[in-house]
Amino acid sequence: MNFFSKLFQKLTPKENEPKKSFDEIYADLGSFEYSEDGFKFTNEDFSKIIKWSEIDQINTYKKDLYAYDLVVMEIVCGEKALTINEETPGWFQLVLKLKQVFEAIPKDWDINITQPPFETNFTTIYNKT
Repeated sequence: MNFFSKLFQKLTPKENEPKKSFDEIYADLGSFEYSEDGFKFTNEDFSKIIKWSEIDQINTYKKDLYAYDLVVMEIVCGEKALTINEETPGWFQLVLKLKQVFEAIPKDWDINITQPPFETNFTTIYNKT
């Protein structure tokens, strides 16, 4: 599948998929299950449990996809990182949860990263000290 067919596939709603309102998408836990000491991320390829205490760093940046930007987050635990993006089901609730758990995370990072458009804006929003 070439780039343009992938792009238009993402931009075109699937006919059999029920459309969710923004409020439903925002409230959806999606690929994440939370506990007091961390979360479990599950997708079609794998499942991973991450404890809050294992997180060493959280980096965010944008990818320029020509027609729009995609916000990406790397959750670094030792030598490994879980990389997700704003299209990952449960993204909004994860962002809220991370802000609750790690008070040092700037409350407005997710707004500030959007400007200027089409720039990477790499930012470390959390660094264990």
